[in-house]
Amino acid sequence: MKKRFIIRITFFVILILLGISLYTIGKEHKVLIDNKDISINKTIYVADNPYKIWIDGKEIGSIKKNERKVAKVSGKNHKIIIEKIKDKVSTGEKIEKKFNLKTNESATINIPAMINNVEQWINKITN
Repeated sequence: MKKRFIIRITFFVILILLGISLYTIGKEHKVLIDNKDISINKTIYVADNPYKIWIDGKEIGSIKKNERKVAKVSGKNHKIIIEKIKDKVSTGEKIEKKFNLKTNESATINIPAMINNVEQWINKITN
């Protein structure tokens, strides 16, 4: 009787932990990608080129100067890759960054700050 009770409690705890992990993995986040000029610590980073964007291996498309794109991603860990476009042709210059989002976060990524390795290239927003 006692053994059966312990097995049931253990099974119940495992189900709860499985539910929490599946929720975290499947939670969708909104990521805004800006290719706009930005001023950080009195330094202006200028958006001067269009870029092609991928997040987590999924192509988001190209983003022109002064444009914003929205991407929806699932999970905690993400990778963004941008490729410079010059004269309507990809240059092959790719920049890759990794970022994490908590369950209740969204993010805004600024491309000029990202390509200049500014620490504030991503702004996480708590929902």
